Amino acid sequence: MWDILQMKKIQCTTEEVYRNKKTNMVYATKKDADHDVNNPNTDTKLEDIVTDVKVIVPPEALSLASGTKK
Repeated sequence: MWDILQMKKIQCTTEEVYRNKKTNMVYATKKDADHDVNNPNTDTKLEDIVTDVKVIVPPEALSLASGTKK
């Protein structure tokens, strides 16, 4: 079991991508996705929009987690 007192905090970054799951269209921003939902000329619904989140972990953090060093 992990000793929570000895765990190191790592800095990760995230990227969010807004996508229509029916058409697989990727929007530049959340505002663009919302505009598509609110556009009466499309059949896009709020439940069609998904947010994909990519967590980027630096390589040195992976070596801490695995207990190995290069």
